[in-house]
Amino acid sequence: MERKINAEMFVLRSVACLSIALLHALYRVYDGETSWVESIGLLLTFGTPVFVFISQFVLSFAYPAGTPAGFWSKRIKYILLPYVIFGTLYAGLKGLDLAGREGLPLVGAVWYYLWRHLLLGDFHGYFILVIFQFYALHMVFQRLAGRLSPRRVLPVSFAINVAYLAFFNFTQPGDSAALHYIWDKMYWLFFPGWLFYFTGAYYLGRHERWFRDQLKRFRLAAYGLPVATGALVLLVNGQGWITAHSSKRIDMLLFASSMIVFLFAAASSMRRIPAVLEWISRYSFGIYLLHPLLLAVFAMAPASFGLRSLGVFSVALQFAGCVVGSALLMQLANRVPGGAYVVGRVGIGLGRKREDEPQAGGSASPATPAPES
Repeated sequence: MERKINAEMFVLRSVACLSIALLHALYRVYDGETSWVESIGLLLTFGTPVFVFISQFVLSFAYPAGTPAGFWSKRIKYILLPYVIFGTLYAGLKGLDLAGREGLPLVGAVWYYLWRHLLLGDFHGYFILVIFQFYALHMVFQRLAGRLSPRRVLPVSFAINVAYLAFFNFTQPGDSAALHYIWDKMYWLFFPGWLFYFTGAYYLGRHERWFRDQLKRFRLAAYGLPVATGALVLLVNGQGWITAHSSKRIDMLLFASSMIVFLFAAASSMRRIPAVLEWISRYSFGIYLLHPLLLAVFAMAPASFGLRSLGVFSVALQFAGCVVGSALLMQLANRVPGGAYVVGRVGIGLGRKREDEPQAGGSASPATPAPES
C-alpha cells in the first residue's frame, strides 16, 4: 500500500517534541518556583495533545482505504517495545535512587516503579498507551465512517471530552489512595480524555484539502486563536479555577486545538519545510524517550558547567543538549542491529528515505515514523 506524506506533520511533530523537551528543561532549572515559569510551563504542555492528534491524522491521511499490511507488528516492534524497555529503564533508575535514599531492598524498590510504568503508564511514555487505544479505535471508526457525519461526531466527541476532563478537574477523590492516584494521573490514560483530538484528526486527515482551503479563508482567525485561548488558560490558572498543571484540563483542550490549527496554517504557508524541523521530526520519538535521561545526567554535572545556576541560559543549554544528544543516541542505536527495537526507528523524511536504506536503487518502505504512526 503506497503511503502519502503530509509535509505539515513534520512541523507539528517537531514543534510538539521541542515544547516537551523545553518544558522539562525549564522545570529542571526553576522547578516551577516563579509565576512566569508556571505560566510558560503550562502553555508548553500542548505538545502531548499534538502528538495524539498527529498519530491519527497520519493514519487517516496516509491510508484512507484501510491500514497497511504489518500495521500492528511494526507498531509493536518500534513503538510498544521501546515503551517497555524505557519504562523498565526508568523504573530501574528510580528504584536505585529510592533504595539508596530509604535503605530499601533494590528489587522491591525497582518493582515499586516497574509495574506502575508498564501497566499504568506512570512515566512520560504514557502517551504511547493512549495512541495504541486510538490505533484500535481507528479500525472501528473506518468501518463506521460512511454512516457517521462529522457534523454530529465532532460536537459529541467534544462534549464527551469536556465532560470527562471536567469530572476530574472539578471533583475530589475519596479517602482511598487508589482514588487519589486515579485523580492525580491515571485518568490521563483513557481515550475519552483525548477523544476530540482523535475525531478531529480523523476527519481532517480524510479531508486535508478542504482543511487547507479553510485555513486560507480564515488565516487571521487561525493565527489569533492561540493568543485568545492561551490568555484564557492563564486567566483560569491565575484565578485558581483549575489547579492541575498539565494538558489534561478543559481550557488546554481549547488551547492545544488552536495550536494545532495555528501550526498547520503556518506550515502550509511555508514554501519549504526548514531542514532543522524535518530533522527533529525524524528523531522525535527518540528525543521524547531519551531527553529525561539526559536531563538527569546534566543535573549531576559540576556547578562550574553552568547547567543549573545560570537561569535562562541554563535552560537553553539543557534544552539544546537533551534534544541534540537524544537524536545522536537514537542515530547510533539505529546503526546497531536491534537498536531500533530499543529507541524506535528514525522516521522517514520528505524524501522518503531512511539513513539505513540505500541511497540508490530500492524503495523506501512504508515505515513507522516516530513517535506516533
